[in-house]
Amino acid sequence: MDKLFMQTSDQMLQILNDLISIGSISLSEAEKQFPLRVIEHLMKIPYFTENQSYMTEHPTKDGRSFLTALYRHEEAVKTVVMISHFDVVNVEDYGELKHLAFQPIELTKALFDREDDLPEDAREDLQSNEWLFGRGTMDMKCGLVQHMSLLEKASNEQWKINLLLLTVPDEEVNSVGMREAIPRLLEIAEQYQLNYTLFLNSEPMFALEPRDKNYYFYTGTIGKIMPAALCFGRETHVGESLSGINAGWMSAVLTQEVEWNEMLCETVNGQQCPPPTLLWQRDLKKDYSTQIPHRSVSLYNVFLMKKNAADVMEAMKTVAETAAGKMEKFMIGKYRKFNLDTHQISKIRVVFYEELKEYACKKMGNTFIYDLEKKIAEQTIGDNREQCIEIVDQMAMLCQELGPMIVLFYAPPYYPAINTGDNPVILELSDAIIQYTNQHFGYDLQPIEYFNGICDLSYAGLQGELTNMKTYDANLPGGQEIYSIPFMEMSKLTAPVINVGPIGRDAHKKTERLYLPFAFEQLPKLLEHLLQTHIKQ
Repeated sequence: MDKLFMQTSDQMLQILNDLISIGSISLSEAEKQFPLRVIEHLMKIPYFTENQSYMTEHPTKDGRSFLTALYRHEEAVKTVVMISHFDVVNVEDYGELKHLAFQPIELTKALFDREDDLPEDAREDLQSNEWLFGRGTMDMKCGLVQHMSLLEKASNEQWKINLLLLTVPDEEVNSVGMREAIPRLLEIAEQYQLNYTLFLNSEPMFALEPRDKNYYFYTGTIGKIMPAALCFGRETHVGESLSGINAGWMSAVLTQEVEWNEMLCETVNGQQCPPPTLLWQRDLKKDYSTQIPHRSVSLYNVFLMKKNAADVMEAMKTVAETAAGKMEKFMIGKYRKFNLDTHQISKIRVVFYEELKEYACKKMGNTFIYDLEKKIAEQTIGDNREQCIEIVDQMAMLCQELGPMIVLFYAPPYYPAINTGDNPVILELSDAIIQYTNQHFGYDLQPIEYFNGICDLSYAGLQGELTNMKTYDANLPGGQEIYSIPFMEMSKLTAPVINVGPIGRDAHKKTERLYLPFAFEQLPKLLEHLLQTHIKQ
């Protein structure tokens, strides 16, 4: 038997501390360098020193990279893909302890001198000496360490299964890593004749409500989509405000209809997703002037379970038409009060971006419009969402005769919902997880259909028809040039998904922390039991 480096609690804590010390904030240089540190650790495993070609760093189009590491058994049929992400959110919220955010052992010690400043639940956890504080402790470098440990143990004991570690950048922003990894997974499967039978993620357990002390695993993940609206009113001088239509006001009325709207909120088997809410709203005036803002934009967060992009766009149209009706009614009432002719009030159109684009193509020509999209996508510096807004704005300006109008479109990102809880493989694994934790750890681990933290499992398959996904692409300004999702490749991945990870609290907060007894004593045994059960299925 070879010497093992990633099996004991102390060994895993040491690796976790080392990986966290690389402050791989999304879009940072450290994020680009991070895979090299994982490779350094994996090269301690004899299997990978002897099979270096099974470990590959794959560049992404934007200069980052994702890593795959394959343990392959010659007689194995089944392949489990173990998914993790290595980017983390920024650490500005740590304030004067920012310099320790990526030094979890030192940070945890330092917090004892400031425990009175902590919320009650965090203070209790600190005083128990069983929790490790720091950015990335729970979300989600502990999960990556678990997968590295499984690779080492499986290769050392020659488990009769194939394990493919996949760790990616950018999960916290646009999931560039996972979206680009999906086609590569298909290539790897073909190259090594692998049959993907399970996608295992180890994102941490999230509380369903404040101070929730229950433990969970997940048979799917909630979806997220960002419908957006460009409101196009009518320009005028503030001294003649009744002659125009203020787009800022239009966006406010629309947001009043979208915010917490139950039409855009799902409940599946008793689990309810959070209601929709406004994420971003502003007018599109470039400079201050006494002209009213006649173009404005708003972006909304909508969570998904069963619904897809086509469903959401239709629901948004209904909501926007309701808002447009209220705007018209309001203007009619005001015109009457000011003794103006109400026949001057125009009906407010509600159009999809694909409809606006089709109209623009007929007016300006296909080549002109497609070149416009491409130019903005390629040359505009900035956020993907800014690029989408710029395209819609310029196209609306070319078609001003359609105004006043509300143009509905999509902005990145899009995480499709996925749930395989009714899959026979998952049903059996769920029973095994529940029985094992109850018997060996003395508590219940409860299955939840949708992981509520959003994760890269969204791309590990496709639930719904490909034709429904065309609605997303058609209403995404800039299309593939700005943001692409490999829907076709996703549809070819048919293995079920499951998320079994560590116990943690306060992801994306300065009190982010990891429960050590479960992370390094119980979770490794549970994940091994899960894989051994899958081998026998």
